[in-house]
Amino acid sequence: MFKIALRNIFRNKRRSVLTGLSIAVAVMIAIYIWALVSGIVDNLFDNMIRMTSGHVRILNSDYVKREKMLPLEANIQDYKQVEKVAEANPNVTLTVGRIKFGVLLDYKGNNKPVVGIGIVPEVESQVSRLDEKIAQGRIIKVGQEEMNIGANLAREMGLKLGDTLTVVTQTAYGSITAMNLKIVGIFNYGVVSVDKTTFFMPLDKAQQLLDLNGAVTEIFIIVKDMNKAPEIAKDIKVSLERVYSGQYTTKSWQDVGFMFAYMKLAKGTYAIIYFLVLFLASFTILNTMFMSVLERTKEIGMMKSLGMRDRQVMGVILLEALLIGTIASFVGAIWGSIIAYYLSVVGIDFTATFETMGNFNFPVSSIYRAIFSWGIVFFGSCMGIVFSVIAAIPPALRAAKMEPTEALREI
Repeated sequence: MFKIALRNIFRNKRRSVLTGLSIAVAVMIAIYIWALVSGIVDNLFDNMIRMTSGHVRILNSDYVKREKMLPLEANIQDYKQVEKVAEANPNVTLTVGRIKFGVLLDYKGNNKPVVGIGIVPEVESQVSRLDEKIAQGRIIKVGQEEMNIGANLAREMGLKLGDTLTVVTQTAYGSITAMNLKIVGIFNYGVVSVDKTTFFMPLDKAQQLLDLNGAVTEIFIIVKDMNKAPEIAKDIKVSLERVYSGQYTTKSWQDVGFMFAYMKLAKGTYAIIYFLVLFLASFTILNTMFMSVLERTKEIGMMKSLGMRDRQVMGVILLEALLIGTIASFVGAIWGSIIAYYLSVVGIDFTATFETMGNFNFPVSSIYRAIFSWGIVFFGSCMGIVFSVIAAIPPALRAAKMEPTEALREI
């Protein structure tokens, strides 16, 4: 059977090559798109967790209702004690307090509303990797009136290392307050929504500026297993209720509704595109096998008259499709893996596009990088083979059902 199938493939080399190319191209597209979409989605997850939500957050119950307004009065008092309650959970690996507040930056008469974040630099770097993202200068230090500012924001306002900005905002009690902060570092996360609208300052100085002595507006929590974050959040909330009844609540990263839903939708959409590409390519196999069966009607009749069974005839057709699909999928996997690897190293730069879009609030990096994985390559090539064989079933059934006497009479 193998020799017959191999002979039939080389009988019409041109058609076999064109069929193989369609499968190879489909597998190539499926692999590198899968790798790219996986990279984009994972990047969104990572940026969202590190910059926006943590695995779990502890918030004042009133803060949750007006979170977009960043209400400083709805804060977490004596946050170090609250952190100890969370750290008592064996699944928690790290806690870090933050203050997020709206502010008006002023530099030589140039004003811009941005978001300030008060942090403990050493601990914060374990979450958001701020120390790794400093492009110029150094990270801020506790007790100093200084700031790290985003690269896009610095460029837009014409700022450089050593410049001093006046930060004007409101305290937790509604009074106007200001502080001069020196730029000691410029960071570049490659995330427009962060680099263009955010600066960091030491937490103790933020507390002084905002009249929040010993308080923060949120506590980030990193846990051992991010997929168990909702259950861990509930456990921490139960523990908090015992000490601070009704004051604080918890939110897992899965509770960031629109973002989590968007990422699930992106993965689902890709899955549809992936199967659609392979499905369309499989029609070429279907057409090729039908043409092959029609051309060999008398030959099939002869084989059946000599005693070849229906399942053997069907097996020959399926084996042809298997051979074409295997070779083509292997070639497509090589092409796809080369492109996926290139995209994982170099990526696709959308910096200029994002900058023209104004306030882009999704925490996606401006350079899209794929995730190169041999698992993706292997699965993509396997799916190419499977679709090739499935597409050959209808013509194989047609060949198997031929009556020898009628087939022999065909011209």
